[in-house]
Amino acid sequence: MSTLLELRTRARRLADAVGNEFFSDAEINDYINTGLGELHDILVLKFEDYYVSSISFSLAGDASSYSLESIGLNNLYKLMGVDLKQGAETVRVPRYSFQERNTFKSSQALYSDRGHTNHRYSLTGNNLNFIPTPTSTDEVTVWYIPTYVKLVNDSDSVDDRIASNWEDYAVCSAAIKMRQKEETSTKPLELEHDKITARIENAARNRDAGEPFGITDEDMGVLAGYGPFG
Repeated sequence: MSTLLELRTRARRLADAVGNEFFSDAEINDYINTGLGELHDILVLKFEDYYVSSISFSLAGDASSYSLESIGLNNLYKLMGVDLKQGAETVRVPRYSFQERNTFKSSQALYSDRGHTNHRYSLTGNNLNFIPTPTSTDEVTVWYIPTYVKLVNDSDSVDDRIASNWEDYAVCSAAIKMRQKEETSTKPLELEHDKITARIENAARNRDAGEPFGITDEDMGVLAGYGPFG
């Protein structure tokens, strides 16, 4: 993967600005990071799991709301799912909507017919909420997509989940911004940028081409022992 220095050099070449002190290195770095951030958005919104991380924490046993900071989740971009481990079993915790916030009360059935806790979760602001209020200290795993991390040092490299030719998106974006600043024509670069964008959006689809997704059972993995094999 290319380093920040290599991307900046390519951007200067593309904008015909090699040795041009009108653009500082720091300024071009900002342009490149903006482009890489946009590329991050494109790949995330394809929902092909290019970026997936997880973090685990234990329930307090008497708290229904946990700030993202308190569980060490400081770089959340999009939440993918929540798992709950009880004993040897791990199940998916379904999400509840704001309108359902009072549906699952402690006075109602807390346990499923399999003896598993009927928890639901909701991400509200910077808090992860559970209903009903947990009474255990079970382990929770949060699956999420992290935010884009900027390249800072010249030796910092582009994330290796990004194909090398997709870096052209950020390089071309930076060159366009450089041309805009000096008020020269950006038309050829904009046309090239459109081609790069279309190519990436098409290529990013169906990352796992060998096993495409089918129809998903909404109850799959929610109940202990409920799965494709029993």
